[in-house]
Amino acid sequence: MKYCKKCLMPDTRPGITFNEDGVCAPCYNYEKQKTTDWNKRMEVFEKLCSKYRGKYGSYYDCAIAVSGGKDSTFQVYYIKEVMKMNPVLLAVGNIDWTETGRKNLANLSDTFSCDIISFTPNHNVARTMAKKAFMELGSPTWYADALIYAYPYRMAMKLGLHLLFYGENVNYQYGGKYNEETPSAKLQSLNDVVKPVWDLWLKDGLITEKELDSAKQPTLEECEKHGLEPVYLSYFVPWDTHHNYEVARRWGFRHLGHEYNREGTIEQYNQIDSIGYLLNQYLKYPKFGHASATEMASRWIRAGLKTREEMIPYVKQYDKNLDQGIVDNFLEFTGMKPRDFWHVMDKWYNKDLFEQDRDGVWHERFEVGVGIVK
Repeated sequence: MKYCKKCLMPDTRPGITFNEDGVCAPCYNYEKQKTTDWNKRMEVFEKLCSKYRGKYGSYYDCAIAVSGGKDSTFQVYYIKEVMKMNPVLLAVGNIDWTETGRKNLANLSDTFSCDIISFTPNHNVARTMAKKAFMELGSPTWYADALIYAYPYRMAMKLGLHLLFYGENVNYQYGGKYNEETPSAKLQSLNDVVKPVWDLWLKDGLITEKELDSAKQPTLEECEKHGLEPVYLSYFVPWDTHHNYEVARRWGFRHLGHEYNREGTIEQYNQIDSIGYLLNQYLKYPKFGHASATEMASRWIRAGLKTREEMIPYVKQYDKNLDQGIVDNFLEFTGMKPRDFWHVMDKWYNKDLFEQDRDGVWHERFEVGVGIVK
């Protein structure tokens, strides 16, 4: 277990790479932004938008995949207010919306005067899939993530639209196996957030292929035949988590602290639409030795908001905390018993990173910012 020399991201993050100086790809890529010719990128972006702006008369120019998060507010602000496009907003509804997330989504319509078309998942399928994905993959939001990737593609095509916006390229911005800066989001389903394990869910007969169909993204051939251009806004605009939050606040976005203060995080503005979704984020801790606090601390360090030394104590304090509200939410939704839940949790602890005492409690074998120490 090695840590990036600049931030606090370890090499246990799937797909992340370090250069010969011990700097992780996200830090290196963030520094590259400082030498990018953003004026030239904007010329390309304006040309792309001009291709569709007003093309269909008073009908929508484009679609934006949105949620109740800060980045969605930033995206709609940029596409509608800066680029003067007429977008329709496409959202996948949460089963367990926070009130703050629900209001933030509604704010997109109120503030920017945009139509929102939402997809509400089958609750029975979502419930079954959350439990199965937790037990089989340690990724309880697999189904929700699959819908987030699939639905905007499908709906944009059904609406006859050709330009679809997503926020950032997750692998490039935060680390992953496809560390390539590209404007096209056509291959984002391959970024390993949604592992291609469709047959796994069908084995016990509790889920049918028909029930999962809405979560399947159109093929590359189908997208090309339609002429769909899914693009990352982050390719054309410098992407910074905290900056996006500050911009979003100016357009009515509210952080979760007004409703609920989460344990295990160092902020209250990232991924706030669903309480249950955060279980997925926490599971990175037993599997890889880092979770939400590491992620956000590393982003702040890259942006120059904090230093590596400043953030080590915060990561040590917060990353290991699994919020009880998240557990309660998941147990209520899936019907799992607490003992069964913790038995499955034990399965996901990486024994290279943790050791279990005689009472079943897990302890770190690593020190944040250093690596394995015992």
